[in-house]
Amino acid sequence: MTEQLLLAAALLAFAAPASAQVAEARLGANFHDIDWTGAGSGSDKERSGAINGEIVFEEPEFLKWALSPQPYVGGAVNLGGETSYGGAGLMWRQTFTKKFYIDFSLGLVIHDGTIEVKASPLVQSVIDDATVEDSFTEEEREQFIAELAEFRNRQQTEIDFGSRILFREQIALGYRWSENWSTHIFVEHLSHGNVLVSDRPNEGLDTLGLRASYHF
Repeated sequence: MTEQLLLAAALLAFAAPASAQVAEARLGANFHDIDWTGAGSGSDKERSGAINGEIVFEEPEFLKWALSPQPYVGGAVNLGGETSYGGAGLMWRQTFTKKFYIDFSLGLVIHDGTIEVKASPLVQSVIDDATVEDSFTEEEREQFIAELAEFRNRQQTEIDFGSRILFREQIALGYRWSENWSTHIFVEHLSHGNVLVSDRPNEGLDTLGLRASYHF
């Protein structure tokens, strides 16, 4: 069922804007790299802020079998020059009384962050064979020290996503202020889950955010 839903989400990324009626427009801000799932980077590598937005569409008839999810498109632009992303997916909503609701979203995103932090050939040669450094000339040793410092810095400041395409899971708790306006707080997680690719880093990204929504 998960594979069917993800395929539907990918198709809706192209089909929904052209054919579906817009149900909701969302705009807000989120705080990156909070590691709330324990599956994030774990090192506050991209602790920064972002502006995010989404367009949510009405439930399509052909997805009633999947508990009538709403397709969405959206993304986030990082204000600190860190990872930004955009994509599409499906959202399920459960309402409580007339005011409160919970949304669960599942989709795919494409990001502009680091897929994998790799050592330079020189540094990798030392990692593979610790005795190599003993044979360096003074010039090679200085180059090695500089490249090693750069590699260690990237390890501390860049998330190893492992894949250009990532799963995106989000949970939001919202409050309906009026017929047209609501606000919600949300948490989300991005990673490839060792499903989209294998034998790659999978540090992931966790975010916490707040959005205002206008309901059409």
